Amino acid sequence: MIQAMTHHAEVRANQRGIRYSLIDAVLDLADLEIPVGDGCMAYRISKERLAERDVRHKLGGHLDRAGKVAVICGDDGAVVTVMHDWGCQGRRYRGRA
Repeated sequence: MIQAMTHHAEVRANQRGIRYSLIDAVLDLADLEIPVGDGCMAYRISKERLAERDVRHKLGGHLDRAGKVAVICGDDGAVVTVMHDWGCQGRRYRGRA
């Protein structure tokens, strides 16, 4: 569940069409935590986790978008920004295989 969101995160979520309910779902179900610098962590849901039946059920209408969103949180737990995880911008938040 979203504890706090910065103004920047709210603006970016609105600009990118990422609903707060999707941000909540990613934070709740994320199994990937990638340090991205400055004490921030990127949270994502892996493809393997998306394949699990209970996760698919919890995501409902967000299933097709949940694996393509990264939620960046500061060291205080507040959501700093949200982004679509594709292209060269998203690579930074995927982590190492």
